[in-house]
Amino acid sequence: QRRVREHAGVTVTRSVWVCCGDAGWHLLGNNPNFRNISLSECNQITDVGIQKMCSRLLLLETLDISFCVNVTDYATKFLAFSCRELVRLNLAGCSQLTDTSISYVSGGCHYLSHFNISNITKVTDKALRFLRRGCKLLQRLNVTLCPNITYPAIQRVESGGCVVSHSIDIKEMKLGPMLPLSETFKRPMSVGYGIYPIPRHVLLNSNFN
Repeated sequence: QRRVREHAGVTVTRSVWVCCGDAGWHLLGNNPNFRNISLSECNQITDVGIQKMCSRLLLLETLDISFCVNVTDYATKFLAFSCRELVRLNLAGCSQLTDTSISYVSGGCHYLSHFNISNITKVTDKALRFLRRGCKLLQRLNVTLCPNITYPAIQRVESGGCVVSHSIDIKEMKLGPMLPLSETFKRPMSVGYGIYPIPRHVLLNSNFN
């Protein structure tokens, strides 16, 4: 069971710590009672600052470092295996992150329920496989503007009960060559991003482009 919380959460916003750089971020780690921290759009923070900050925040539950563009996979490794109590994590717009970061999160943050990795172009379907294996409590995932994540990978995550926000327009998925209906029901059909099983229902819509 998870430990009972004794202290109220504290939110630290970027406006409080602006321009202090990595040298100041370690001060956050001096108070292990912090539960909620937001450092969104802080360009001064780097891997060094994340490491110093997370070293003692073992009970941190919510962390937002969205659009901290100098953060790399190294920082994600440190926060994932230091802050194992994380429930909500926002890494949106951290453009240097890759699938490796998601593997660290799935390996260390098993209580994670809300995860935002939107606007990260280097993450792929592999990242979603990591999450399916390690983050069994995931309820909401945001992969909007992640061009290397495909719809079938999203569907596999959704099959586990997770709600996934994405920017893939299903109507824009290109259909393969048209087959007679008799052939369509004899074999799986390829639609857009992957192979789909034999359909049980067919929706005929003349407005579908």
